[in-house]
Amino acid sequence: MKKIGLALLCLLMACGVSAMVLYGIWNQYNPTAIIGSSIQTENTDVKEVTEQWFDEFFKQYEGPFVPFEFRIRDKRVKTIEVLNKEEGFVQLDYEFRPASDNPYVTSYYTAALPYVTSYYTAALQENGWDVTQVVLQLEKTLNGYTVKNKMSPVQYQIQTDPSLRKPPTTHYAMADRKETYAFSQNQLYVTYDAGKSFTEVPVPYEDIAGTNNSTYNELLPAHGYIVSRDFTAFVCYDETGSYLQYSEDMGKTWEKSRIISRTYRGDTLYLSKTENSCYITLATDRSLGHEYYSTFKSSDLKTWKQLSGKVLNEKRDIIFLSDETAYIGAGTDEQGNPLVYYTEDDGNTYTTLTIPAHEVEILGSSFKPFVQMEYVYQEKGITYMIVAQGTDGDYMKNNALVKGRYKSKDGINFTFDKEISDSPTLAG
Repeated sequence: MKKIGLALLCLLMACGVSAMVLYGIWNQYNPTAIIGSSIQTENTDVKEVTEQWFDEFFKQYEGPFVPFEFRIRDKRVKTIEVLNKEEGFVQLDYEFRPASDNPYVTSYYTAALPYVTSYYTAALQENGWDVTQVVLQLEKTLNGYTVKNKMSPVQYQIQTDPSLRKPPTTHYAMADRKETYAFSQNQLYVTYDAGKSFTEVPVPYEDIAGTNNSTYNELLPAHGYIVSRDFTAFVCYDETGSYLQYSEDMGKTWEKSRIISRTYRGDTLYLSKTENSCYITLATDRSLGHEYYSTFKSSDLKTWKQLSGKVLNEKRDIIFLSDETAYIGAGTDEQGNPLVYYTEDDGNTYTTLTIPAHEVEILGSSFKPFVQMEYVYQEKGITYMIVAQGTDGDYMKNNALVKGRYKSKDGINFTFDKEISDSPTLAG
């Protein structure tokens, strides 16, 4: 019996070690991007080359050393159509079967493979196979072909049809602040002197202004960027996921820090810089109309760790004012008072702050328009909290939505201060 027990113990230990090794391998997994991938072949038939590339490229997603969020059981080409032989454009329709029910698998191959939903059409289900499409541009090299570009069929139509070539772009006037950003001719710039001089931010236009529906929006998420003399940063998205483009010397030099490999351009984005850390709250996935959010922290602007505090779970309005100290929007109570979670240990524990609702009276009727904490900032020893209206809010003054500003001396007990409006101005 002792020998059997010892054998079982050894087996369990071996399984544990194997699991740890496998987890380490999964944690280091980083799939090759489509653009820049290559195939060595003497074949010059673009259609056959595409099929050969597909077979070789997708091998990286098969096998036990691939995390379940990326792993597929099988894949196959559905159709390949040569769109422009001279320029190397082909449309590849393919099918795949996920190796698990992990929701990230389908989102990855139908949206996140290029990590921008607009690159792919929505996935279809046919007899248990997920179907999707992509247009590739192959470029001849000395030893074969390289994938020079990729896009959705719709994007290819926009590129080749002059009437569709320019997707809609929403432009906004530069904010009336000393330190802010501006766009000019599809290029992002920052200014530290209210527009007297500008510094170019080396980031592709699509990475910073692209949207999920093949259009462009130059109004960046209000709390998803920082422009200051000490630290300037923008959250961007490319085919490999999300990354932070930042400068610590007023734009003289720039660095790129990868945040996470799977991501989604959500409606909300929060970026906070504290004494020794940087925090980012962003959408990581979308399913059935619901966006899923996570908060990440970095102390060196190189590696990012997802915070696991329960109070942060699925929350999106999160502002860190100092290391580990944050305010988290949490809706309202039954009386319509805004609720805010306050934490001083990165969300592991928290205190619920009840913000007294501000009543507004119009034509003899009263209501409470301010329901959701938007952001918090400090100025001259006072902590200010901006509380916005809900998605259905329509309380306006001078044709602009109004928000409520609260103030506190201790950062815990807030009283209503005044109404403000900080809505952006359309430029065209």
